[in-house]
Amino acid sequence: MAANTQPKFPATQNVSWATVAAADTSLIAPTTAGVVAFTAGANGSRIDAVKIRALGTNAATVMRFFVNDGTGTTAADFALIYEVVLAATTVSQTAITGIETLILPANYDGQGDGNLPPYLEAGQKLYISIGTLVAAGYEVSVYGGDY
Repeated sequence: MAANTQPKFPATQNVSWATVAAADTSLIAPTTAGVVAFTAGANGSRIDAVKIRALGTNAATVMRFFVNDGTGTTAADFALIYEVVLAATTVSQTAITGIETLILPANYDGQGDGNLPPYLEAGQKLYISIGTLVAAGYEVSVYGGDY
């Protein structure tokens, strides 16, 4: 059987963002507090990086990333794929409040090396949620491209 021998490059950029501040303790699927941070295009998408920025003073929390299959919003339509601990932040006008950047390697092999999967099929969505209520919230920016 022949395999693809040429790399596939995105045709158009896909940059999106979402803000989350409400607590969602589910490890199965995000509840009403989870938000869509990225939606794959008609031919699928590639995610290159995710940037998490604290919007002010926040308690420590964990951010969870779920892939949604694009067919519905029941627990069966979600998979928890990644978690990242976010330290408490204090708003400042003279220092960076807090930024966490997840860069996905170009040679990602899907072997659980601590990164999000860089590819989503057509219509799949990347949801985010946080484990505790925070004061200011976080903005998550997702940088990628559509095939």
